[in-house]
Order: sequence, then structure tokens, then C-alpha cells
Amino acid sequence: MNKGWIYLIVLSVGAWRCDTASTIEPPDDSFFVKYYGDEGNQEGVNAVVNPDGTITLLGTSEEVGLGKQLYLVNIQPNGLRNWERKYGDVKDEIAKDIILTNDNRLAIVADIENSPTEHDILVLTLSLDGGIIASDTIKNATLPTDETANSITQISDGFIVAGSTNNLAIKPIGTGPVNDTRDALFVRLFDDLTKYPSTWNPGYGPGTYDEAIKVIEVSADRFYLFANTNNPNPFSDINFHVLELGSGGGGIATNNFFPGQPGSNEILSSVSFSPVQSGEGFLLAGITQAPGASADIYVVKLRKDLNFNSTDIQFQKPLTIKLGIVAQAKVSAVASSGSGFLILANDKSTGIQNFYLTKIDNSGFLVWSDPVIFGGELDDRIGAVLELPDGSIGIIGTFAIGRDGETKMTFIKVNKEGKFSK
Repeated sequence: MNKGWIYLIVLSVGAWRCDTASTIEPPDDSFFVKYYGDEGNQEGVNAVVNPDGTITLLGTSEEVGLGKQLYLVNIQPNGLRNWERKYGDVKDEIAKDIILTNDNRLAIVADIENSPTEHDILVLTLSLDGGIIASDTIKNATLPTDETANSITQISDGFIVAGSTNNLAIKPIGTGPVNDTRDALFVRLFDDLTKYPSTWNPGYGPGTYDEAIKVIEVSADRFYLFANTNNPNPFSDINFHVLELGSGGGGIATNNFFPGQPGSNEILSSVSFSPVQSGEGFLLAGITQAPGASADIYVVKLRKDLNFNSTDIQFQKPLTIKLGIVAQAKVSAVASSGSGFLILANDKSTGIQNFYLTKIDNSGFLVWSDPVIFGGELDDRIGAVLELPDGSIGIIGTFAIGRDGETKMTFIKVNKEGKFSK
């Protein structure tokens, strides 16, 4: 494919200070690339649009003497910073996800790094100005096991945090293989972040490796779990896994399926709602990659009410895009207000990892004849893509800048075609 619309943002070594955030602004201030952060390294993970039109960016800041802290930045639609806050304790905190709740709070989930191989999970609710309302920690109370988060989702009476754990004792007895290493984790919390009673089962793991990406409530006693698994039924590689959970969190063994393909790993990283204009249901996005081969974006569109078989799939396909051998498997997808879906991925087809933005229609076919690529001279990492109220596209991620590769939280705003022009 001809990658024609390439906005390669080259950062001259001599032109940038390595300890401060900088800005690239096209002539029209409606579209821009802006960096946020001061000393040290900053990473951009996700963002939400607030009721007043401002945008709150979530990431991680790492400074000498302070370690890693959660980094929250609130900006105006033109990218100007209103305020910023950092949250942290004596241990390192690594940002994972942020959502805007139905009653206009911010809910954040992060990992607490006790050691490189042992983490707990931190959950926070905040006011829109960044003030802490409630917090809690998800961890094994008896043994130091490794719990990591991928997402937080609001449900009718609180939240569900999805992730993974090496605490294999939390899943129902007899539901995993004898050589199990890691299980899907889904912890239910009340609105004040107190944990749900022990009647809720928080884990599941049919494969030797299982990871929950997102849990969505579909009724008072039914939830859909979207995960990764290497369960050998039907393939022995990693596949998307869709499972129904009951009111107690237990998996209903017959109500699950594995949208994937043999001979390659399909690694899920994004689950989003599909509105009426795009066909109600869910869009699952990740990558597909055979051993040693170039990665491709892999998308699966599911109907709203699942039968847990092939009749649920409206389309299931790779996008025939060669992303290269990417170290980061992350893909972010969101439904467009008109129709179709915006897809953001990491691209390393040129040897340097960049942002890759494209759009597909309601049937999974590419809308843009050429992708849009954003990047610099060093590896850059995506966070998430979002559609802004004026129809423009916002992208949060991490750019490496300066002579020593220091990283900064990056927010890019382009028009609905992915360009720096009206």
C-alpha cells in the first residue's frame, strides 16, 4: 500500500531542549501537535472529553528522585494547558486507563510496581478538577502475587477492573490447565470503590495464559468478558476470547468463542461500543502476527446480543496492512459519530515505530486510500484515539524527543480526514 499521507514530525537534536515539553503548531491553531511534561520522561496513555469541552489526558511521569507517578493534564480544545496534577506514593505508579462516569467524575486505574515482576492495582475516582474522591488498591492480601490492569468500566452499581494475575487460586477449581501461568482478572467494585462481596468470582483461565481486556455489563446479571487466551480450543496460539459471565462473575462454559485464525497470534487490545449508525454491537481491535512475520491490524465486529458462535460476527478480518515487527501490540479503535471506525496502531514498517491512523467503514473496509503516519526520529508509542465534539480527531501517545530520547506525553489534533487542514 502506498503510504502517501505521511506527516513525519522530525525533531532536530539541536532545536529541542530535552527537559521541557515543546510544541509544533501548523498555521491553523485548530490542528496541532503538542507535548506535555517537564523534567524526566512522560507517557500518554488515554484521554476523555469533559462536559465543558476540555480534554483530560492521562499518563505517567517519571522524574529523578520521584519515580513514576500518575500524570493528569487538562487542556483546552486548542491544546493550551489549563492545569496538571501528579499522583503517587513511595512506589512507582503506571497509568493504564481513564473514563468519564455518567455523573461526571473521572475514574482511573493504574498499576503499582512493587518490583518488576510484582504489581498491585490502584483505582481512583476524581472530580473534574483532579481532586481525589475515593481510592482503593487491588492486591492479594496473603501473598505478593502479580496483578496488572488493562481497563476500568462503569457498571450500574460501580466499576469493573479488567486485567490479569498470576494468582491462579482465584478462578473456579478445575477451569484451567495444570501448567497454567496467568489468568484473566476482573474485579468488581461498588461506586465508592469498596470491593464486591466474595460471591463475585474475580478470575478465569482456560488456557495457560489468559488476560482480560475489558468487561461490559449487558444486564443486571450478565456481563461480556473480552480477553486474550491461548486455550488450545480451537487453536494453540493466542486468540481473542469472548465469554459470558453471570451475576457471580463465573464463566458459563458453553457461552464463549474464539474469533481468531490458525497459525498466528491475534492479540486484543481495544474493545469499543458500536452505535446505531455503525451497527449496534462491539468492535474488537488488535493485531494478528505469525511468528517472525509482519503484524497486521485485526478487527472483529460483533452484534449487540451474542449467541456465542459464528452468527455473532458481522466481519472478521486483517486489514492487509504491514505494520512490521512491532514491540507494542496495542491498537486503539473508536466509532465515528457519522459511521465507521477510527483505528490507531503502532507501525514499525520503516524500522522506526510511529503512529498509524486509518478509518474503516461499517463492513470493515478501508475508507482512506492512504493511512496517516505520525512519527519522529526515534520510536514513538500510541495511547488512544478519540473523536472530538467538533468532529476532529484527537490522538494521545508518547513521542521520543531530544538528543537523549527523552519522552513526552503527546496530543495530536487533526481534521476528520486525519490531516492538518480544514
